[in-house]
Amino acid sequence: MLFRAEYPRLVRGLALVAGGVEPAADAVQDAFVQAFRHWRRVRRYDDPGAWVRRVAVHRVMNQHRARRRQNTAVERLAPSPDAIDVDPDVVDAVRSLPPRQRAAISLHYLADLPIAEVAAAMDVAPGTVKAHLHSARQALASLLEVADDA
Repeated sequence: MLFRAEYPRLVRGLALVAGGVEPAADAVQDAFVQAFRHWRRVRRYDDPGAWVRRVAVHRVMNQHRARRRQNTAVERLAPSPDAIDVDPDVVDAVRSLPPRQRAAISLHYLADLPIAEVAAAMDVAPGTVKAHLHSARQALASLLEVADDA
């Protein structure tokens, strides 16, 4: 009964604060999970719904703070656009590759990692990395109209 009464109203009410319906729903669901876990105590409160609302609001605020911290860290740690000294056509071509090929090319050539370390980072065998690099080089050669002499 408490869930049916509070859930839709809380999700609606917190959607703007949370940045969307999905994060609001996650926060409200977390609050109800906590209510279930502590139900012996929560059910004795005069208004268990108020407890759920308070927990949901705290969850939303925590999500907001976590997003803000993450965005700040990413901005601080991200290289400037000028830090990657690569032709923009090459960047566009690499971005068009499938994700695994893109990761192999980027880690091997831009991060200057040996094949074994790329394999460890991607959690695949070194032979798989070599296959991704081969396919990626072929695709890049055709995208950039370069003769593949490698």
